[in-house]
Amino acid sequence: MMSPQFIRAVDLLRSLGVSEPSEIDVCAIAQTQGATVVEKPVKGSEARIMGFGDKALIVVNADSIPQRRRFSVGHELGHWMRDSGKISLGCNPESQFGSGDANAETSANRYASDLLMPDFMFRPRAEKRPMTFDTAADLADTFKTSLTATSIRLVDYGSYPAMLICSDTRGVRWSCRGPEVPKILRPQPAGRMTFASDLLRGSAGRSTSGAVYSDQWFSSVKRHSVHEDSRRMGDELVLTLLWWENEDPLIEIQEEQERRDYRRSDWSDDD
Repeated sequence: MMSPQFIRAVDLLRSLGVSEPSEIDVCAIAQTQGATVVEKPVKGSEARIMGFGDKALIVVNADSIPQRRRFSVGHELGHWMRDSGKISLGCNPESQFGSGDANAETSANRYASDLLMPDFMFRPRAEKRPMTFDTAADLADTFKTSLTATSIRLVDYGSYPAMLICSDTRGVRWSCRGPEVPKILRPQPAGRMTFASDLLRGSAGRSTSGAVYSDQWFSSVKRHSVHEDSRRMGDELVLTLLWWENEDPLIEIQEEQERRDYRRSDWSDDD
């Protein structure tokens, strides 16, 4: 039996004539690739895939919310499209968000995002919209995806530079940045003058937003103003969207980093 041939998510959608978010039937799409989806209670993981040759069975936790089930199917389909031959995995999709590692779970999450929120559908709907959770929630409703997954997509494909940060009382759990945000900007635990800190201390409601100073989130960069939108996710976690409507501070940070890198390179050459 032949193993499945890898097809990029966007090419798979186009080959099936899918052009609108409402047409993304992830279970039907999986079936076209030889993967049958079954929903039933699953313990220890959100989804499992078992396969051999050109057939696979994807078991999704029936107790999860619909958005998570859809993402789980896309995630397991990502494994199926990338891993040839026999496969047997138990996964917790979205648990790898923000890791930044080029591993199988991150790749499968990326495939799910590309399938459920394809660039050619997502980018026009996000264009020129503020990088807030209200925007992400509206897009999540359109694409039938979770707020976390949609917020990450918004950071990737929105019109403004942005970062998504997941925090708890111990500090930053994970973060991801948009392509225009300099890599030197690594978030530190939320400062006391952030909205995230208010939420973590329980001194605010479930969401709050406004302008904050950059040094409340980042060290070793020139102080400037940044938009913050923070939202409580359950009892322990807070998600934060930081975004820059004015890119000038980011350009200045990037240029300064390039000058430092150049000086280090020059010193190394002198040695």
